Amino acid sequence: MKKLLVMSLLAFAAYGFAQDSQSAQPGQTTSAQPQQKTIKDPAEYNAYMSAISSKDNPATEAQALEAFLQQYPNTVVKEETLEQLMAAYQKANNAQRTIDAANRLLQANPNNIRGLALLTVFSRDQGGFADAAKYAQRGLQAPRPDGVSDADWANLQNSLKVIFNGAIGMNALQQKDYLTAQKALSAAVSVPQNANNLNDVYPLATAYLQANPPDYQNGLFWGAKAVDLAQGNAAAQQQIDKFAQYYYKKYHGGLDGWDQVKAQAATAKSPDEIKIDKAPPPPTPCEFADTIMKSNPDVSQMAYGDWLFVLGSGNQKDADQVWAFLNGKLIPVSSSAHPAKVIGATPEELQLATTDDDIHDNKADVTLKMETPLPAAKVPQPGSMLVGTWLGKATSYTPLPPAQTGATTPAQQPPQPAGCLPSTGGGVMLTLTEGANKSATPAHKPAPAHHGATTHRKPAA
Repeated sequence: MKKLLVMSLLAFAAYGFAQDSQSAQPGQTTSAQPQQKTIKDPAEYNAYMSAISSKDNPATEAQALEAFLQQYPNTVVKEETLEQLMAAYQKANNAQRTIDAANRLLQANPNNIRGLALLTVFSRDQGGFADAAKYAQRGLQAPRPDGVSDADWANLQNSLKVIFNGAIGMNALQQKDYLTAQKALSAAVSVPQNANNLNDVYPLATAYLQANPPDYQNGLFWGAKAVDLAQGNAAAQQQIDKFAQYYYKKYHGGLDGWDQVKAQAATAKSPDEIKIDKAPPPPTPCEFADTIMKSNPDVSQMAYGDWLFVLGSGNQKDADQVWAFLNGKLIPVSSSAHPAKVIGATPEELQLATTDDDIHDNKADVTLKMETPLPAAKVPQPGSMLVGTWLGKATSYTPLPPAQTGATTPAQQPPQPAGCLPSTGGGVMLTLTEGANKSATPAHKPAPAHHGATTHRKPAA
């Protein structure tokens, strides 16, 4: 989409000046408006008219324009010629020469809006988000080009609004500046011809959903629309849908109604057209631990993820009951079917994320102390998934406080139910000793780390 917009504004650059030049005579201005640039030398004028006459062949046109600039390096129409040169190289699909012409154009005029737009697009496409944002900021502050009518300037600004705001928003998203990303990307998709551009719609959904606190109504709308826009790319559509579903479940409490939201978003033009219901307040971690225990009277049959949840819930009575069973037993924390994620690693111990939530949040919930230090070459890299079966003996556990978001202070927290510790619900750190990577049959074989969790909805993190 943005490349098409750049082509449009480059074509406008070439057309606008060429039209004026074809009717101009040596010594006359090159625009119908007064006080415009004038080619006074007849020889230079004829050379210029010859250079721009090869419109049917971009490569030939570029060669002729280069020859004109070499012959007249200080021509009064240097900026206009470089604009046309940039457009010719773009039409010839010569990316490097296009970028070179754009840089030369900015040397001639640092505020040339078409050169800034092109470099913004190329930088963003190549992953240079910071450079793209710098060009975009300059572009938003650039003055209106000479000789551009009110109507043409209004049309040009729409294209520029998409290009510049999209780049600023994408860079802000990389920097986790979500408010800036929301504002800029919203401005980009507000332009009608860009409303269905997946390259801006999906980042906009991300900016809303990953903010603290998340803006679920806006984020889920744009996430659902992004799923629809990704049709034709099955892998991308699946990834976007999975991302949006994660936040939909956190907000709504389940996936019921998600297909309807996607269907509505496909035709809706703004988040105001869709209402997504919020789930009722979830139970506290301490209260939900009681629910888990009542649903699983036999602790030995509870899922691994439920064990960890209860241990970190702040419900001391339930945690004591679970720990009485786990203490001293061998527990498999990773397998080929359900691998754990490595958060930190030394030859002596591994910090692992073993549940779905903690893997997603990149948060360790198990410390596996090795029975025998690992060889340096065998120490897994942080961020990798463990290979094979890893287990250890349950030795101790520590409930963790919830992440501090600044939303409340301890004095503002609601009263905890009887038997519940304050500031609970941050998870748990389970410490296992005698860690090893091997296939073994423990005293009790619990459910895998990512399987068999209770079907009840757990409190949102």
